Amino acid sequence: MGSAIYLAVLLEPRIRATSGDLERQLMNKTSKLNSLWITSAAVVTMLSGFALVSTTPGRSMSDIGSGSWGTMILIGIMTSVTAFLVSGAAGAFTAKLRRGLESSEADEDELAMYRSKLTLLGYLNAILVVIAVSTMATARYA
Repeated sequence: MGSAIYLAVLLEPRIRATSGDLERQLMNKTSKLNSLWITSAAVVTMLSGFALVSTTPGRSMSDIGSGSWGTMILIGIMTSVTAFLVSGAAGAFTAKLRRGLESSEADEDELAMYRSKLTLLGYLNAILVVIAVSTMATARYA
């Protein structure tokens, strides 16, 4: 959760605020590592969620989707999977932006479009992650 918010709110806006050359260098150095880190964190979070569901006293995987607890867990799972897919789309736009900056073939309008879509997907991913985690955390009290 923290990494999605960090990337969307702090890192990406700061990178885009730099010069084009520095942005290209930073994208080359960090984008592949960031994608790997975000994907790994998402997979670990989802697996941890399934492990916690299966070890919750009085609950099992068959309770997912039934009752208030199961509905909240199901919403959290669906939201986390959606966030995972959104982060994949963000990774694709990051790669396009990185290639556009490296090759200098993309014009400024195209680069601006990649940046704006990347910003939108970053914020959307952060919001989805917060919803998923908070929904599953509050399921405990349902």
